[in-house]
This record gives sequence, C-alpha cells and structure tokens, in this order.
Amino acid sequence: IAFCYQKLDNYPKAIEFYHKAEIINPGRLWLIYQIAWCYKRTGNYPKAIEYYKHASKLEPENLQVQAQIGQAYMEMEDFDNALKYFFKVEYQQPENHKIQRPIGWCSFILGKFDTAKKYFEKVIESDGNKNDFLNLGHIEWCIGNKPLAIKHYKQGYSISSFDMKWFAKAMHDDSKYLIKHGIKPFDIPLMIDYMQISEQA
Repeated sequence: IAFCYQKLDNYPKAIEFYHKAEIINPGRLWLIYQIAWCYKRTGNYPKAIEYYKHASKLEPENLQVQAQIGQAYMEMEDFDNALKYFFKVEYQQPENHKIQRPIGWCSFILGKFDTAKKYFEKVIESDGNKNDFLNLGHIEWCIGNKPLAIKHYKQGYSISSFDMKWFAKAMHDDSKYLIKHGIKPFDIPLMIDYMQISEQA
C-alpha cells in the first residue's frame, strides 16, 4: 500500500503505511530506503537524514547513501556537513563528476573559491553543462575577475541556446550568494542586461 501511494506521489500517505510496515519488519533495508526517500520528497530533510544514516550503518560501503545524506544537508543549507559526505564519496570515486558538482557548489557558497574553481573546472573538462559554466562565472566574478566571469557566462548562455529566461532566473536565484560574496545588488541585473545585449550584437 505504501509503495502504491509513493508511486502516486502521495508521500505523506506512503510514509504512514511504511511506518506501519516498519513496526513489523524494523530492520529491512529496502524499507528504510523508501522511508528516507519519501521524507526527502516531502522536504523533511532531518528525517530523511535520520533514515539514510540508519541505512548507512547497515550498508556502510554504499556511496549512494553517503551522497543522499550530503544532498539532504545541502537542501538544508548546511553546506559544511554536506561537504563532509560529498568528500567521502569523492575519496572512493575520484572521477565521479556527479559528486564534483555539489562539492564545487558547496565550496562556492562557503567562500572556498579555489576549491570551487578546481572542481567546476574538472567537471567542465569532462561534460560541462550550462549551469557549470554559470557557476564558474560566479566564482570568477566573486574573486574579482569580471572579464573571465563574462566569458564563462557567455559560454553557459550559448549552451542554453541563448535562453534568457533561464539565465535571468539562475542569476536571480543565485543572487543571495553573489551578494554575500561582495557583488553589489545593482550589478546583477546589469550583468543580465549585458548578456542580452551581447547576444543581439
């Protein structure tokens, strides 16, 4: 019943029935994963972490669980703890580009620009997407290298097929971090305008 509710995206009802199943079979790993996943989908990240950590004790070598814990901490904006779990995964899988992205992102938010730049450059060398170039642009802008920031923004904007809606939204969503690291609030819409003008030119 719980799994059916989960497939219907009714996560609160799924959790309710999973907990009933948990009473009967409390140590079943599959059940623990489903509960953790449903809590994550409802935005209850502390409970998701609780269950993922329980799973980690039963299956300590499962790096996917470590990554899920890191992801939940990142959603809670606890970037220090998120990094600890992401680095655990990277230590075991140094070429895992999927884990390099959140390491780069958390490092950027924490102001660890050298680390953030290193990881996003690694990702871009292999399979960089529009968001990777955008994030690398953020890093260069925050360390005072505006021309290189513009270059990376242009690369991301180009990859997006000049999707101004995407670029403007991404800049707006990330503005709190840019401002935190010293970018003046009025410079952000100017950067968006510059991208639009540069496309027309």
